[in-house]
Amino acid sequence: MQTTVAVHFNGYIEGGASLESSRDKGVPFKFKLGQGEVIKGWDEGVATMKNGERAIFTVPPNLAYGEAGSPPLIPPNTTLVFDVEMLSWSSIRDLTGDGGILKKIMKEGEGWATPRDGDEVLVKYEARIETGMLVSKSEEGAKFHIGDGYLCPALSRAVKTMRKDEKAELAVKLSYGFIEKGNLAPDIESNIPPYSNLTIQLELVSWRSVTDVTGDKKVLKKIVKAGEGFDRPTEGSHVKVTYVGKLEDGTVFDRKGTNGEPFEFITLEEQVNEGLDRAIMTMKKGEHATVTVDAKYLHGHDISGMLPANSMLHYEVELLDFIKVIVQTA
Repeated sequence: MQTTVAVHFNGYIEGGASLESSRDKGVPFKFKLGQGEVIKGWDEGVATMKNGERAIFTVPPNLAYGEAGSPPLIPPNTTLVFDVEMLSWSSIRDLTGDGGILKKIMKEGEGWATPRDGDEVLVKYEARIETGMLVSKSEEGAKFHIGDGYLCPALSRAVKTMRKDEKAELAVKLSYGFIEKGNLAPDIESNIPPYSNLTIQLELVSWRSVTDVTGDKKVLKKIVKAGEGFDRPTEGSHVKVTYVGKLEDGTVFDRKGTNGEPFEFITLEEQVNEGLDRAIMTMKKGEHATVTVDAKYLHGHDISGMLPANSMLHYEVELLDFIKVIVQTA
């Protein structure tokens, strides 16, 4: 990762003369951290600063100009003092290791977590080719599952490195920036010159964690509200839930339980369909989730006989509480 910083500074010889000052010039000093463009004391000290921070650094000779000094201003074995203010910094990260996708953070995100493959993300973006021509833009945000592909390969690759509310600029080479057919209007596609690289302004607005419950993408759980602790129901657990089941057109076909009178059942005893049953076993107490169940996992429950092949049911589920079975051993 390459980080460029912009600072204002005043420099002094300890107990002596003033040296260079960016403040006197009225122009911030910019350099790349860790690239040997400045003395070692600056590389190490400035790397600890935050945006807007102002600090005094006392730099010993071994981290400055050492035994040789820097004639005629800096004598040998001189300790230097710098008054440094961090104005801004930007990091450029090579996401592919070959320069194919370079990511520059324009605004730091929140927290530490980043999306994973399969998660549903909501992004805002603007993509332009080298001429500056706008080729695609999300008017009100674009929602997609990472790994399913959206617009171009770079988008999914980059968003997995981002935190909520982070804004970044991507410099994308053709091999990672080719626009997949059908993602652009025909008149725009026909006007894009061949071998065009892309610049993408990208913002990660939010995302929801998606779990492939059965490993075949036939039962997917999307967390709406995180639950408590780390424990989850196991086979034979007594669970208390509320849920609403809907068809693909939004029609409600099943509704069970309320907060006052939850629906109670024993997991994996065929009291609900297998897909919903297994999804609930991945939930924590207090968790809200939406669960999508393929007809393959209905096995006679609900309205399986009325559904065409490859139909999907959608559940809104809350796990209110559960009691795990205690296995007695001799």
